[in-house]
Amino acid sequence: MNMDTLKEKLADIDADILRNFIFDLYLRYPELSDKIEALTLANDSTALSRVLGKRIASLRRGRRFIDYRASFDFARELEALLADIESGLLARSPKHAFNLVDRFLATAESVLNRVDDSVGAVGEVYRQAVLSWLTAAKDWQNANVDWLERIYQLYQQNDYGVLDPLLPNAHLLLTQDQLKQLAWRYENALRKASKSHEQEDKVNFPVLHNGVALGQIADALRDPALYERSVLIHSPKPNNLQVKSICEKYLQYEQPEAAMRYLNQAWESRFEYDRLQLLDQVCVQTGDRQQLKVIRSRLFRSEQSYASFTRYLEVLDEDEKEKACGSAIEQAEQGGNIVLSADLLMKLSQTERAQALVLARHQELAECLYDSLLRLAKAFEKADCNLAATACYRALLLDILAQARSKAYGHGARYYNKLEALAKRIKVFKPLLTHHVFVEQLRSVHGRKKSFWARLES
Repeated sequence: MNMDTLKEKLADIDADILRNFIFDLYLRYPELSDKIEALTLANDSTALSRVLGKRIASLRRGRRFIDYRASFDFARELEALLADIESGLLARSPKHAFNLVDRFLATAESVLNRVDDSVGAVGEVYRQAVLSWLTAAKDWQNANVDWLERIYQLYQQNDYGVLDPLLPNAHLLLTQDQLKQLAWRYENALRKASKSHEQEDKVNFPVLHNGVALGQIADALRDPALYERSVLIHSPKPNNLQVKSICEKYLQYEQPEAAMRYLNQAWESRFEYDRLQLLDQVCVQTGDRQQLKVIRSRLFRSEQSYASFTRYLEVLDEDEKEKACGSAIEQAEQGGNIVLSADLLMKLSQTERAQALVLARHQELAECLYDSLLRLAKAFEKADCNLAATACYRALLLDILAQARSKAYGHGARYYNKLEALAKRIKVFKPLLTHHVFVEQLRSVHGRKKSFWARLES
């Protein structure tokens, strides 16, 4: 049943039936009791605020450690609490909503100290709460609050990074002049911290804190030059990673000419691909199609993936595409990453060439990433390129057994069975070993891995 149909059906149900149903839920499902109580107090902001405040207080008092598995359910509980504040109070009483969200954010440190939040689900709820904090503050009419100072003081408590959305979104609450005042405050602190003498082997935390804060205010002001300054104040000679971040910021706010000041410079070879990608964005923003062709050609030659080739094709004229495809096929056959090259050939409908490439360089398959090799094996199998598929599945099986990854023996058994089935469809195995010889060598080297062989017999 879709949502519209559900709404229509619910509208037709008698109110007494719905009340009894909700009461039954309240009795049978304790996990819904908080939601139902919040619903019953929707028209009494003071009472609802008091009930939600007790739930927030219980968060601060909590001492039980929450492990990784339980963290997902706990995050959903926090989401439900935040949703009750937003739906029940944000529109009716922004003052109550603000005070509750403010108290909720104050629990972040104590909560995260007792949660294994490896996946970040709990922290993400607190980051969502930051936007609710700003929205409630904005809607709180006639509030006698120095919001600039409140934001400044709140951000001082960002040890866990859950307040990261605060400064970039401060424009929701502060005026342009207030944002500039806040920027001046962080910039002044950054300059002072940068002049202080710190030991070389220690992180200058004041520089780090104020530099990040100034860069985030730059987002609120949509001022990439301010972001650039936040970097250059403490790093007058920025490294390529810092330069990349500056260029990205200028391009984010569509100022490609400013980014070109850095992109015209020489970068370290390991960052050349990043420079080309940024130049790609510059060409898109400036509409320089001819230069875009050159850049995307270089990106394709560097990466040699089908994705980079299709991006190159997008900017070519129709009469240029056939020649480009021919060049791409030649390049794929000449070298580079064997998986990317074979995948490119397959997607250009050159299955026999892809199979010949893999068979000629099958020893390299052992060095390929597991997931990409598995995708290639399946593609060859689907295309009825049985010998190339065999080479890939053998590499996958040998990888599992060589590392004795017993948890993956089930996958290994499936690959072995696939090899058995493929062998029946292959007459000539060259340049690979015959299936019989391969199995003999497999038993000779890995015969003692009894738990693997047992899976084949079951």
